[in-house]
Amino acid sequence: MILTPIVFVFSLILNFSPWDVLWLPAGVLLSMCYTTWTTLRWRIWAYEHVADIHQLQRSAELAGLLLRQSHNRTSRFANTAQSKTLEQLIARFSDEPAFTDDLSIPPQTDVYKKKFRGASQKPVIVLNQTGIQFQSEEIFKWDQLHDVHIGKVSYGDTMAVKGVERDGFSKDFLRFEYDGRRFEIPLSSINISAWMLDLLLYVYQSRSEQA
Repeated sequence: MILTPIVFVFSLILNFSPWDVLWLPAGVLLSMCYTTWTTLRWRIWAYEHVADIHQLQRSAELAGLLLRQSHNRTSRFANTAQSKTLEQLIARFSDEPAFTDDLSIPPQTDVYKKKFRGASQKPVIVLNQTGIQFQSEEIFKWDQLHDVHIGKVSYGDTMAVKGVERDGFSKDFLRFEYDGRRFEIPLSSINISAWMLDLLLYVYQSRSEQA
């Protein structure tokens, strides 16, 4: 068999016994199964306890806890009771979002540009209840902004924004339209995670709507 010499070579390279090498695929498979099982349990618990299930789903997807566009998917690892519960919880996505303010988020958040050693002294983006402001730019008020979200776009579609460098390796972008212009800022160039920025956008915009 060709498998035997391959296992032997890998055992020499990794300084493992051949049996240890054979156990590696089993360990990877077991880890994947355990991750899927624990994700299912967390998903059910989170869906049951969160006020705004829409925001939870977005944050979990951007943080890598759930697959993107997975809000209506069930799991093969779910038993009968879990599948029934999950189906009932998924139905909550048809309801309108219910905003619950996060008091841990301050009245204003400054977002800085990434640098090799620490963050820059001046913020690139300022977020608050009024809107979004870029460095040396006027403030873009929430009621004048359209389609504000975190999304994936290609490098060729990005628009240069003063103070923010374009990055061809970026996956997530802050994306919105203002006064007929489309802005796309790569998150790889600013010092904030995708899920946190999405949460800030949600909270500040909702506060503005309720003011």
